[in-house]
Amino acid sequence: MSKQENKKPSELAEKTFNFAKSFSDMSNLGQMYGRLNMILDTKLWLADEEIKIRKQIKKSEEKNHEQ
Repeated sequence: MSKQENKKPSELAEKTFNFAKSFSDMSNLGQMYGRLNMILDTKLWLADEEIKIRKQIKKSEEKNHEQ
């Protein structure tokens, strides 16, 4: 084995790699939270739309019963 094959990365190289990896992990985590917030926002919008439609159905049914 040559010297190059046995050589371990320097402490600075390891710290730099770990620092870069932590940025990547934070980015991935941020993307997941972003997608989760988008899904939650969509759920709220859908619930609001459901309420509006149910009110319209109720009004329509009441109108039909009056006739």
